[in-house]
Amino acid sequence: MSLVATKPRKDEARAPWASAISMAEAGLLADVSIVFDLAWIYVPIIGTAFMPLIPTPFVILYLRRGPRISLFAACVAGFLMTVLVGPHYGWRLTLEGLVGIVMGWAMQRRWAPSLAILLGLFVSSTVAYGAAFAAAFALALPIHDIYLVLRNMFISIGWLLDTATRLVGATPDWLSVRPDVVAGAHLMLQYWVLSYYLYTTALALPVAALYYGVASTTAYALGYDVRPFPAPWVWRALRVVGIILSPFGWVIRMAWRVVTTPLWGPIWAVRAIGRWRRQRRLRAEIAALGLDAPAAETAAPAAADERSLTPAGNASPEASER
Repeated sequence: MSLVATKPRKDEARAPWASAISMAEAGLLADVSIVFDLAWIYVPIIGTAFMPLIPTPFVILYLRRGPRISLFAACVAGFLMTVLVGPHYGWRLTLEGLVGIVMGWAMQRRWAPSLAILLGLFVSSTVAYGAAFAAAFALALPIHDIYLVLRNMFISIGWLLDTATRLVGATPDWLSVRPDVVAGAHLMLQYWVLSYYLYTTALALPVAALYYGVASTTAYALGYDVRPFPAPWVWRALRVVGIILSPFGWVIRMAWRVVTTPLWGPIWAVRAIGRWRRQRRLRAEIAALGLDAPAAETAAPAAADERSLTPAGNASPEASER
């Protein structure tokens, strides 16, 4: 039996590009990504923790089934999110699926993590950049709004730098370099089309690194031959640092308990008073229920006894003699 791959003949039946098991896996992993996306949208505060997990199912699906079924799953997931939530979230989930597919492709070829992150960054920032202009043209919005986004960002950065340097006492140093910074900001606003792409890339860089870190670590834990990011030695080093810092954590906890000792008495008193009031209220309710029930029970037999004794008391002497 030869292990060399051969091309199928023209009269030979070809295998479908997606088998039943691959379609089932695609549907399952697409549902997982949809659940993560819905949790990110609707769960307050902690829902943000689900955001880095969204591309991971598409990475695993690419490593298992290849690009076709992965692209199909990304499109289906985006369509379902459009139906469930809206088109804005639908195209965003499709974009995250594309980023996961690209990162899975880089992982399969064992690219360096930095190159894989840059590839995912290029895809996400380019699509987001094009989507911003496409939305402006499709919705008849003024392009000047994109320029105002950059302008407001530079104004906010300038205010932040002014405030920070005033607080730390570095105002003279900041005033010495402020004209150069202002000139650079005006230059970027002059070429705002390119600057907006750099702005989109800067925003997407930490997100892409987080995507790749979660996806590569998950794939490595599942047994796939990929290069995890961060490397395993980083996790071992963090574990050693945690062991070293654990005594300091214990000292901080003990110090916190000593500092908060004066508050223990009032807190204990408030809790005791609340517990006593709850017990008193419950005892009053139980007593009320216990008194009402016996009264009803004693009233019913008394009425029955009266009804049973009334005919005997009203009977005539002749009837009794008989």
